[in-house]
Amino acid sequence: MKALILQILIRQKEKIIWFLSIALLIIVGFFAGGCTEDCEQQTQYFYMEPVYTSLSEIRTAVNVTEPVEIKHTGKIFFKDNLLFVNEPNEGIHVIDNSDPSNPSPIAFITVPGSFDLAVKGNVLFTDSYIDLIAIDITDVRNANEIDRIENLFDGYNSYGFYADPQLGIVTDWEESGMVDVIESDCAEGIEAWGGIYYESGLAMADASGFSRQSAIAPSNPGVGGSMARFALSGDFLYAIDADKLQPVDVSLPSAMTAADETVVNWGIETIFPNNDVLFIGAQDGMYIMDISNPSAPDLISNYQHVNSCDPVIVDGDLAFVTLRSGTECQGFTNQLEVIDISDLKTPRLLHTYAMDNPHGLGKEGDALFICDGASGLKVYDASDVSVIDKNQLVHYSDIQAFDIIPFNNVAMMIGANGLYQYDYSDLNDIKLLSQIKVSNGIE
Repeated sequence: MKALILQILIRQKEKIIWFLSIALLIIVGFFAGGCTEDCEQQTQYFYMEPVYTSLSEIRTAVNVTEPVEIKHTGKIFFKDNLLFVNEPNEGIHVIDNSDPSNPSPIAFITVPGSFDLAVKGNVLFTDSYIDLIAIDITDVRNANEIDRIENLFDGYNSYGFYADPQLGIVTDWEESGMVDVIESDCAEGIEAWGGIYYESGLAMADASGFSRQSAIAPSNPGVGGSMARFALSGDFLYAIDADKLQPVDVSLPSAMTAADETVVNWGIETIFPNNDVLFIGAQDGMYIMDISNPSAPDLISNYQHVNSCDPVIVDGDLAFVTLRSGTECQGFTNQLEVIDISDLKTPRLLHTYAMDNPHGLGKEGDALFICDGASGLKVYDASDVSVIDKNQLVHYSDIQAFDIIPFNNVAMMIGANGLYQYDYSDLNDIKLLSQIKVSNGIE
């Protein structure tokens, strides 16, 4: 009798488990179907089609023309009274700056895909999308390419579209109407840059926020700005390529030799050379690299901060770093940091000062120049770094400042409005010397 009762109970238990399993499957199926039905939606996007240019066309396009108007400003470099102003993706303006109160444009060097530059002796080094090229500027008006390292910057891309041996390089984007995209809210959604990958191009939620310039852009020797991605030290050129530092022996510019690249980290942006040390600004901090062996940079230390864009300059035992917010910077911090680097292995934060949206910076003597974005150019007496905010000398608020080179009492500043030059020989009476405006309508 007991055995019979036990068998009945076991069968009832099995039935209960079976019914519960079926019920669970029905519930899961209901919610899964509901999610698909509820999440699926149709959205209209602006479709952006990539425009490719063949590698052969790009590699035969370097030439020199008469001066042209500056439409968009990029990196700057100063050497032997010549000021080089990059026109992003187009080439380099060469300006005779022997008289800063009357700068005189003398030539434009067409270089497709040029974003960064450096000058050593009579040779101009610049990028051309994925290539590094050397240009002899002994006679600027007859400048000519003397060497090229092809495919050196393999990290170059436009929204994830890398160089293609058959198609070439994406050199522009064209809006080609609207597209209806069926998507799910359960998916990852819009990328940080404001759209999604769709077919052979991009689908943008808002075409007005799409910048062709930003989409194409990835920046003893002369003097470069703090936003530079190229730096010269001795016989070597150092260039940032995505997460890597690329050393190039340029002792013989007509036969450049690339050394092995060094992986640093994602988000590295700017380089500042100081003796046998490179200070690399990154979105997550400052990397200090030993280049006493120039072909094999070695990490000394890493000073970390919250995510933000991070140009850096060095003066003696102090590093000055600006942190800024913005979409590409992935942060919300806007400030100037003063860092003690007397011990390169253990950099130490000394002071922090609030800014609005600081970009490039420069320093000569006690004068500290901060390009504070749309808030303009700010100049401080930094003789006492503990009270920099109390010693502002002048504030030019009517310009949009990007980067600056202070040299021999003349500050050469580049911004969205154009090229400005200031005489700061008397810190109590800083004067505007000259201005070359851009021709894109920005005032």
